[in-house]
Amino acid sequence: MHYRLAAILLMCASPSALAQSLGAVQDPRIRYVDYDPNEVVTLEAVVGIVVHVVLEPGETYLAHAFGDAKAWDLAYRQNHVFIKAIATDADSNLTLVTDRRSYHFAVKLLTETGAVPVYELAFRYRAARKEVRSSRQADLEEAFSRPPTHPNLLYSMSGDLDIAPTNCWDDGRFTSFKFAPETDLPAIYLVDADGKESLVDHHMGGDEIVVVHAVGARWVLRLGKRALAIFNDGFGGLGRPNASGTSTEDVTRIVWR
Repeated sequence: MHYRLAAILLMCASPSALAQSLGAVQDPRIRYVDYDPNEVVTLEAVVGIVVHVVLEPGETYLAHAFGDAKAWDLAYRQNHVFIKAIATDADSNLTLVTDRRSYHFAVKLLTETGAVPVYELAFRYRAARKEVRSSRQADLEEAFSRPPTHPNLLYSMSGDLDIAPTNCWDDGRFTSFKFAPETDLPAIYLVDADGKESLVDHHMGGDEIVVVHAVGARWVLRLGKRALAIFNDGFGGLGRPNASGTSTEDVTRIVWR
């Protein structure tokens, strides 16, 4: 009996009331618009109802102009703009300028009975987000392209010096070994805390420069029966500590666990 009564009540309800009760549609008084600098956005209002326009977070109002300034009122706070009709014959246009972009509106006053005005209009910025991502990617690439400002040069060595590099340094992530021209390049081993030697991935960073993909306290170079120990005297913060975890101080590595 109770189920039948509920069904009858739903059948008698208006379509809009039914939609709101079931949560099937969005309230037509709330609108979302993708920002397009070449588009004029229509705002429909009634006298006595304020229209709330939501701009991009962080965006700041600079100026505005109505075609009929006596028919409309505007107030703002941060990225929120409030527009209200103050005359009964108020169809006009509005240009709104912020520190990021310009907006163009056709403001229309609804006078018919039962008219549904806009209560809130929120802009979405898909293109803006894409531009931000592209800009951040460009910043990352530029940061990684810059050489480290303070490479660690504190290295010493002991052993067969005839296979020694002419210079050795690290940037907090990679270790570089530069050798004299036309010399046989030795194998480079990373020595762990237990004295175990292991080969590490590397690439050639230029003429006779071997860039090893690690930073360690101790290395061993071997060529035939000859061996050379190289000590990183700046390892562990004595020279140039690496707080960023990357090859540049401008980009910090964050590991989520």
